Amino acid sequence: MLKEKISRILFLTCVACSFIPNCYAQYKISGYVDAEQKNKTVYLSLLKYDEETMITENQILFSTQTDNSGYFEFKGQLLSEKDKLYRIHSNINSIKGLQLVADIEKSNFYNFIFSNRDTIYFPKSGNNWFSQSKNSNLTDKEWRKLKSFEEQLEKNNAQIKNKEAQQQAIHDFAEKVKTYSEKSIKHPLLKLLAFSDIKRNDFNIKADFEKDETFYDAISTSLKSYYGETSYYLQYQDEISKISNVILQQKYAFQKKLNYTLGILVLILASISIFQFRKLKVLKPQKAIQEISNLTLTNQEEKITKLILEDKSNKEIADELFISLSTVKTHIRNLYTKLDVANRHELSAKLKNHPWD
Repeated sequence: MLKEKISRILFLTCVACSFIPNCYAQYKISGYVDAEQKNKTVYLSLLKYDEETMITENQILFSTQTDNSGYFEFKGQLLSEKDKLYRIHSNINSIKGLQLVADIEKSNFYNFIFSNRDTIYFPKSGNNWFSQSKNSNLTDKEWRKLKSFEEQLEKNNAQIKNKEAQQQAIHDFAEKVKTYSEKSIKHPLLKLLAFSDIKRNDFNIKADFEKDETFYDAISTSLKSYYGETSYYLQYQDEISKISNVILQQKYAFQKKLNYTLGILVLILASISIFQFRKLKVLKPQKAIQEISNLTLTNQEEKITKLILEDKSNKEIADELFISLSTVKTHIRNLYTKLDVANRHELSAKLKNHPWD
């Protein structure tokens, strides 16, 4: 009975142990480097989204040696659970440092999307190392479709020689990749890589961002949702922030220049207004004098006008001129009509600066 219990416990323990490795995601990267030189160093690197054609020491995560058959293998649980951009590569020769070679006859690296739960295998492929692969990552398969779409666009544009037509081709490439990204791509890393390809083709990102931020905001939102505030999101935000700051600085500089120009115009207009006001102030009495001088007053009307300006009453004017009071009143009415005034006060105000002979 005791032996049966012990056997059952051992069996259950073995079963439990067999399941433990499956409780944790484990990646595996393996394959062959088809080279005459054996025991070559193979490097696994983690890339930023715009480092597809760059190679530096700080990109490298791990390195391993091939065996005598050229086989290499990376495996473990230390990669990210999220899809990220990686590179496998090995130097063509024994030079020190790192090298990337990519041409029709020879290549020594391969970029791919991968996560901690995936496997990828590289069979022997002659001089083009890592050119063939079997990757379980579905996002990588979608990336290959995007690359194929972009390569076809670039192939069509390669025949264009005219500079203006080349600029239009760059614009068309960007618009078509943006449309493809918006309609056919859901994964944020692929949207980010599409943005990187657009930028790499000398497209004016700043002008496009200024015209319509929707495409760029959508990338930012999807990156933050999937990766959180980690490297891809932060790197992209830093780049977009720089573009946004340049636009804001240009707008501020333009506004500052505009305000300065408007300020000068206001000062000029104010100066002109003051000058015109002073000129009118001087000309107004002269104009009034000229208008009065142009009036045809009889000799008697002039005499009566002078006496009115001396504050003489109608009776005093009649006595001084030896005319009747009614005659004085008739002359005064005629004066009011000619001078367009209603009373003695208005007449005096209008004629006070009149140069009497």
